[in-house]
Amino acid sequence: MKIHGEWEISVVRNILVRSTAGVFNNEGTLAVFEETKAKAPTHAAWAGLTNAENWEMSTASSLQLFPNMREWAFQNNCHCLAIVVTSALKTKIHQQQTGQYAEDIVKYFTNLRDACQWLTDKGFPINEDEYPHRNFIERTRH
Repeated sequence: MKIHGEWEISVVRNILVRSTAGVFNNEGTLAVFEETKAKAPTHAAWAGLTNAENWEMSTASSLQLFPNMREWAFQNNCHCLAIVVTSALKTKIHQQQTGQYAEDIVKYFTNLRDACQWLTDKGFPINEDEYPHRNFIERTRH
């Protein structure tokens, strides 16, 4: 089956930065998970920053794969996840389908600046200027 969805993954200090765009199917979601596992700085405490402002949703079955991804992250030294989703409807669907976590562990934001500030406040300093996927976000914006 063909992979659907686009992404970039980078590490800024001890923060795994992931940006997504388009519609994801199971194959796309699993490919992101494999790259996440390969790149995550699991040797020490780390955090995740996902910019999903250009994410166009996922199939229902691919959303069901997210809880396993999060369990893996939290079992491998991830302390918190900041997720940027600009649509309230997409945020609600994402939360309902991917598992309920306390807001001090998994928090949703409507913009990158607030997500970066939250991570900084949690001991994972990053500012918006350090975000490595600006070209990807511009290229995938509709």
